[in-house]
This record gives sequence, structure tokens and C-alpha cells, in this order.
Amino acid sequence: MERAAFLLLMVATCMSAAPMKIHLVTDVPSPQPVGTVIGLTARVDGGEKGPLAFRFDTSQDGRSFELLSDYSHDATFAWAPELYEHESKVRVTVLNQETKETAAAELDFRMTPRSMGADGTVTPTANPLVALFSAPACAVGEKFRVSFHEEDSSAVSHTPLMACRGTVTNNVYVAGMHADSVYQMRSEVTGSAEAKTGKWLPFHTGMVDGKFTHVETTYRDPGHYSAADGIIIRSVDTGRTVATDLDGRLVWFLNASANYTTRRLSGGHSLVITPGTNSANDIHRAQTVREMDLVGNTLRVTNASQVAEQLARFGLHSDCKEGGKECLSGFHHEATRLSNGHTLVIAGLERMEPAGTQGSDDPVDVLGDVVIDLDQNFQVSWVWNSFDQLDMKRASLGGAHCMQGEGVGGCPPVFLAKQANGWLHSNAISYMPKDGNFVVSMPEQDWVVKVDYENGKGSGKVLWRLGKDGDFKTNSTDRYPWFSYQHDPGPETESGLLLMLDNGRRRHEKFADANNRAQAWAIDEKTHTATPVLNVDLGEFSAAVGSAQKLANGNYSFESGFILGNPPRGRAEESEWSQTTEITPEGKITFKQRADGSLTYRSFRVPDMYTAPTK
Repeated sequence: MERAAFLLLMVATCMSAAPMKIHLVTDVPSPQPVGTVIGLTARVDGGEKGPLAFRFDTSQDGRSFELLSDYSHDATFAWAPELYEHESKVRVTVLNQETKETAAAELDFRMTPRSMGADGTVTPTANPLVALFSAPACAVGEKFRVSFHEEDSSAVSHTPLMACRGTVTNNVYVAGMHADSVYQMRSEVTGSAEAKTGKWLPFHTGMVDGKFTHVETTYRDPGHYSAADGIIIRSVDTGRTVATDLDGRLVWFLNASANYTTRRLSGGHSLVITPGTNSANDIHRAQTVREMDLVGNTLRVTNASQVAEQLARFGLHSDCKEGGKECLSGFHHEATRLSNGHTLVIAGLERMEPAGTQGSDDPVDVLGDVVIDLDQNFQVSWVWNSFDQLDMKRASLGGAHCMQGEGVGGCPPVFLAKQANGWLHSNAISYMPKDGNFVVSMPEQDWVVKVDYENGKGSGKVLWRLGKDGDFKTNSTDRYPWFSYQHDPGPETESGLLLMLDNGRRRHEKFADANNRAQAWAIDEKTHTATPVLNVDLGEFSAAVGSAQKLANGNYSFESGFILGNPPRGRAEESEWSQTTEITPEGKITFKQRADGSLTYRSFRVPDMYTAPTK
């Protein structure tokens, strides 16, 4: 009897410990035409009970696997393969987070050419303002693009030139079109003795739902504004990044909810911080960094808890719960792409510090920041930790606090205590190409700090602090020369001047008539002297957010992103709104466009939907 019971126990144990068996399924069968988005789902049989995390990767035409989505609790992923016919392998790896057991499954998937005539074909996409144009193959050494124009307009736009692949078709997203309008588009091939053009093909853009902020151009100085930078892309707080022309008409939006775009990339891609599923808890806000295409497809995504796990080898150990000592809580404000394909991101780092820290009578949760270098596969390769490099005795100048939970406003999530000191509130990173370092903006310190990055090999040492009570003296007779609560500081490409929007919060507290300022600083690192060569009153006060950019004609564009009062368009109630202002190097205003009822985190002036803005 005892032997029988023992055998039954052994059988039950073996059954319960059966290894995981993974099935990877798709919502449509292989093959599919180029441009089809494939729904991937992982199904799990067997294995010990425990929370599961899922990672999706893909390999194309026999190359190495590359990340689609890092480990999270989401067993699904919408995969948008590259826009040419090819053979892919898709892999899902499943991790039992309790037993640490892993198992994987792969499947083959083939993308085929779209059916088309000699002149190509146009296909709608999930975004009503984006079309997929497909054209026959062209010879290696030639280049392909699509020209398009509104039916009753002679103004022709183009997609970027792309290298012909010889034996595979050409496919490109066409974007920058008005809603519910008829367009004509055709293929163009150059590089041979004679340019080859296809016939004009019609495309009718779709309707939009109308849930977009009202945009209105309020001032334009003919002949002096940058007509070449004819599109303004706004990362707005309504959950949609939108693009309008200089007349204020919608030409594109990022077809994804609750995101904010931090940077625009070449080819029309966006880096965005979004809510999403991680692998450690139920927090969603500010948990994922994504690269997205013009349609709104996610091309690559990682999450805060996966990044936190990788930071353990750098001495950072996240225990994100009340009573924990340290926590990487979420991403905020910045993800920016470097020329080597790496991505620098800002994340919030909480630490419990002893009583007496920053004037506290009790142990206190201090919310600092880390700058993380993610490689081309969104894996951590380098980290800068503010707690290691800055003096914690200098508390937030505005006495900022962030509350426990998912986070609101500019705060990332907070885990360790009911309230955290908002020490830095870092809001921008800009790479310095001359020496391979970067600057990070810290508005709660009124500082722009230069960090020894050295292209991922640096010590992380603070090289200087620019701003009031920093390491520089300033050549200025202004009543308050230094910036405060600054946004988007970064070097101008040609001159090296440091551009920024000076929100001027501390200055506004001292002088009620103070407005936002457009600033460009000449930095002499040898003499530690900073000279404001541009210091222009923008005529409005925005307490937070905003951006600064150099334009093609030599002018500058500045975004005052969070203006309160002055009810727009005759509404009786007070409202938030934002304003894009273009000025000459001499400080003359040449263009203004406002977005009503919406906070604009950053704006980007671009000539088309494919060109990345430059500082």
C-alpha cells in the first residue's frame, strides 16, 4: 500500500513537472503579401505554475535573430515585417519567472510580392493618411522613389530615394496627405541613362475621427519664414502625435494611443514612450520604449522591468515595491537615436535615503535619473547614474514631489514610498558629436550637465554644469540672464551653439512679466564662459515642456508647449494651448502657429514625413 502511494506521488510529481511545450501561431497563414501585419500568439502547455514572460525575435533571410519585443507578460505581438519579399523565422521564448525554466518555438514565414501591373499598385493601410505603394523591381545601382500630389494641386512631394534591390519589388509608405482627398502617385526610377516613370495612380485618403486638436496659423511673414520646413509634427498630451501643414491642416498622425513622441528618425520612424506590459508588475504607464513606423506599427520594444534586470550587472538592483531600497520605475521624457544605431533613454531611479537627506526628518524616497544606452537590439550597454555623479545635498529648487502610483504629469511611476522627492526631473539628452559626450537637461536644478560618455566608453563623470550656480560665468547684462526649467537643450549642428527653450519658471516667479525665451548659448569650455547670443522674448509664458530647433533657411523654431489662460477662439473657460514660433537669428518673429486645448511636449519642423529634424 505504501509502495502504491509512493508510485502515485512520483507519477503526479512527474506530471506536474512536465516541461513547457510552446506553440507559436499566426492569425494569417504563410505566405502573405508585403505590407501585411502578422498577429503572433504564444500558447503554452505544461510546465510548473508561475508567471510567464514572452520574448519575440525574428531572423530574415538567414541573418541573426533581432528583437521584436523583450520579455513581458504579453503573449501576443503584432509583427510588421520589412517591406520587401523575404523568408523569415519568428521565434518566441517563454520564461517561467518562478522556476526560471525557458522554452522556445519557431515558425517560418514568407512574404511575397504584391500583385501589380507594370506601373505598380497602391494599397490602403491601417492609417487612413498613409498608403503603401508597391512597384516592380529595378536594377542594382538604380534608385526608386514615389512622387505624389493632391489631384487639384501642382505641388509634388516625394518619398526618399531608396536603392533598388535587383530581384525584389519596391515598397514604400507614402505619407504627408490630407484626409478624404484624392491623390495621384507614381513610381520614379533614376540612375540609368534615362529616368523611368510609371503612370499616375489614384489614391483616396480615408476619413479621420475628428479627435484632433484645432491648429491655426496666426502670423506669417511672407518671404521670411521657412516654407521648406512645411510640416509641423507635435507630440501632444491627447495621446496622438499629429502633423499639420503650415496652414494648420492635418497631414498625418501616429496611429497609436496614449503615446508621446520623443524624437523623429529618418525614414519616418518615431521613438515613443508609451504605456505597456512589463515583466514584473501591473504598472503600465511609462513602461515601454518603442520604435514605430509611419503606419503606427511597433518595430521594436523593450520595457522598464527588462532594462532593470540588465542593470544588475552595473550595480543597480531594482526591488520595486513599498519597503524596497532601489527601483528603476519607468521611462520618461527622452529616447534619442545616435548615429551608431544606439538609443539613449532617461529612466527614473528611486532610492530610499536616510533621515536628514535633502532636509527630511525621516527616511526619504529620492527620485533621481539614469541615462541608459540601449544597443541596436534594445539591450543595455552603458549607464549613467545621477546618484553617483551629483551632489544630493542640492535638492529640487522647486520643492517638487512625485506621488506613489503610475505617476502623473512629468513624474514616472513611484513604488518605494507614498511620496518621492522629485530631485532632477531630467527632460532631454543631446549628443555632442565633436567629442562623443552628451548633455542632459535637469530643470529642477536649472542646469544643463555635460557627461563624459565618450561614445559608450566614458566614466560618466560630470564635466560641467551650465546654469545659475554652476561652473560658468555669463557675459550678459540681462536682469536674469540664466535659463530656468529649460527644455530641449542641444548643440546646433554647424555652429555648436547650445539651443534651448527657456521656460523661465524661476525668472517668472521673480518678474511677473517674464515670458519664455528663445536662447542660443556660445559655450567656451576653456574659460568657462557662456554668452547668450540669442535671447528673445517669445511673448507668452509656458510653465513647462517645449523644444528648440534650427531650420533649413537659418531661422529657428521654438515650441512654448503649455500655455494657460488667454481663452483661444472665444471660449469662456481657461484652456491650455501651445504655440510654435519661428524667429530669425536677429530675433525677428516670422511665423506663429497655435494648437488649442492641448499641451505640446515637443514639436518638430520638417520638410516631409521622412526627414529627421536637426538641431
